[in-house]
Amino acid sequence: MAAKSIFDKPFDDGTKAKLTIFESYLEKWLPVFVSRQEIIWQNIKIFDFFSGMGKDENGTLGSPLRTIKIVNSFCNYIKTKNLKVRLVFNELNTDYYEALKVNVGEAIKECNYEIVLANNSFNELFEAEYPSMANSANFIFLDQNGIKEITGSIFKKIIALKQTDFLFFISSSFFKRFANTKEFKNYFPFDQKDIAETDYYHIHRKVLQHYKSIIPNGTTYYLAPFSIKKNTNIYGLVFGTPHTFGIEKFLSVAWKIDPLTGEANYDIDNENISTSSPFLFDEMNKPTKRQVFEGSLENKILSKIYRNNLDVYYSTLEDGFLLKDANTVLKNLKDAKKIDFDFKLITERLHKSKSPEPIKVL
Repeated sequence: MAAKSIFDKPFDDGTKAKLTIFESYLEKWLPVFVSRQEIIWQNIKIFDFFSGMGKDENGTLGSPLRTIKIVNSFCNYIKTKNLKVRLVFNELNTDYYEALKVNVGEAIKECNYEIVLANNSFNELFEAEYPSMANSANFIFLDQNGIKEITGSIFKKIIALKQTDFLFFISSSFFKRFANTKEFKNYFPFDQKDIAETDYYHIHRKVLQHYKSIIPNGTTYYLAPFSIKKNTNIYGLVFGTPHTFGIEKFLSVAWKIDPLTGEANYDIDNENISTSSPFLFDEMNKPTKRQVFEGSLENKILSKIYRNNLDVYYSTLEDGFLLKDANTVLKNLKDAKKIDFDFKLITERLHKSKSPEPIKVL
């Protein structure tokens, strides 16, 4: 199931979309730890376990050089707060590893961070680095070829870490193409009929459900998908974080790229909706996914399943929507005099709140 290299030619649009998401989220993630007034984590680590060469043949930056660029932009914070920032870039292919060393060397700025370049298998390096992750804030990027590296056991080890966000890339198309093979079944014990009946464009949603199903009971962990179409194949990113603030930031990145569903660089639900050429009637412009979310949230508020602002806040993030989308429902219900509440509309500051404020159904 080996995949061809993407570095001996220009990055295609799908790869660029993946890198844009990676870079956009890392730009939001790093300042949470380096620029806040009160530093919580003195040690910050970024792991890129499948780094490649660092850029394509046209010089378009890959994940390692984008990481260095972002870290360089926060150099003053790192120095003045005496933070220990460690960047780990790993590439198993020897030729690519040699090119990576050159490209990384050219990008390094005089700053107080450590760069580790490795030429190891994923499992070997992950197991070696894993114990140190318990004492740091971590961001893990796993841009694997194929599907086999992010097993259930690896996934569980990552989500067991206290302050760790991850983003991993998986060849979702393989779930359709190889579902009946022995190798596939070793990694993903899926119902083969279920896979066969899943729409090709929706296959990554099935992948996400698999990983959600192996989160241990009692563990709070947020996952979000982003599907990427590259030629005739479907690939996907899975984002994970133990904190609401992390999922808020990732969803803001995803919805900026895909304003229709927040989860794909193609029309994942075949709704044929154009933001530049909308339908005549407004109700026809709303994607099905948004209609379902708004209707469900409204019903759960009116039926008193969701009784306060925190109920709405957590459910909105679980459903993969932005806080402003929940606020639209709340405002419409209040304007229609169906509910009343005294709190301000939901904001990202709620991730710090432990005191729910009630919603009164009229």
